Amino acid sequence: MVLPLILGAAALGAGLFGAKKGVDAASAHSKAKNLQREAQEVYKRAELQLNSSRQVTTETLEHLGQLKLEVWDKQLGRFVKLYEQLKNVELTGQANTSEFNAANFTRDELAQMKDIALKAHEVVLGGASAVGAGALAGIASYGGAVMFASASTGTAISTLAGAAATNATLAWFGGGSLVAGGWGMAGGMFVLGGIVAGPIFAVGGMLMAAKATENLAKARSYKAEADKVAKEMEKAISVLDAINKVAKKFDEVIMRLSTAMTAELDGLESIIIDSGTNYAKYNQLQKRQVHLLVQFAQVLKLLLETPLLTKDGALDESSTKALKQGQSFLGES
Repeated sequence: MVLPLILGAAALGAGLFGAKKGVDAASAHSKAKNLQREAQEVYKRAELQLNSSRQVTTETLEHLGQLKLEVWDKQLGRFVKLYEQLKNVELTGQANTSEFNAANFTRDELAQMKDIALKAHEVVLGGASAVGAGALAGIASYGGAVMFASASTGTAISTLAGAAATNATLAWFGGGSLVAGGWGMAGGMFVLGGIVAGPIFAVGGMLMAAKATENLAKARSYKAEADKVAKEMEKAISVLDAINKVAKKFDEVIMRLSTAMTAELDGLESIIIDSGTNYAKYNQLQKRQVHLLVQFAQVLKLLLETPLLTKDGALDESSTKALKQGQSFLGES
């Protein structure tokens, strides 16, 4: 009688042990699926935030690029036309700001300004929006001289579009939603502040495509990867937010300068109509008007040409200095 009791107890124990194992396995499977779901949610949430930040920054840069084109065309283009009419211009002896010395303004600089203004005019005539957000972001980010460096007036638009296509960051700014797969003409990778996004989205593809795993160790690995990728995206978002902030400041300062310069251009036009084009015969107030306009042209040219970004998509330190100079000039002009 003892032996059957012992065997029965052993069988019961084995059964209970097996049941516990089954419960443990079910619990592990449940945990694995939950971790997999969390990993996908972490990644998707970070991706959506990155897309949102990219969209906001793209719109800011697109507006700044459009503004730069218009200022090159209107204010600086008009300045060149008026200044070229003047004869016997002598800008020495006039007051200068610490940053902008009109006496240093040369005919070569005027010729360069004229060349870029003509190319900007060509793009404006063709419809700046036709070049795409990536190209406009390029104008905002890297300045007119760089974007138009190899363009003639007949090929300015195609050159701008080409610049966007060959620059991964600009392509990403001009691309569609990352979720939709439209995140770049540059082969599926962008560089922003030293952050290479290719690996981020490779991991993301794995996370989003994988079926719910029942392997707890694998699920934990997925979750760790998702957390790591989310942190990388957070870094990119921080860079984007900083770019957006600086671009908005450039937009504001350029707008204020261009508005003020328009009034001064109107004044010079009146002087030419009333007193002719011989600068040597102008009175001191009229000469001061010319001198001030040259300084306006200098500061606007600086702001239009100073790059906001480095080649790897980080903020360029020179942009902060140029912005301060523009703000300082507005206070002194």
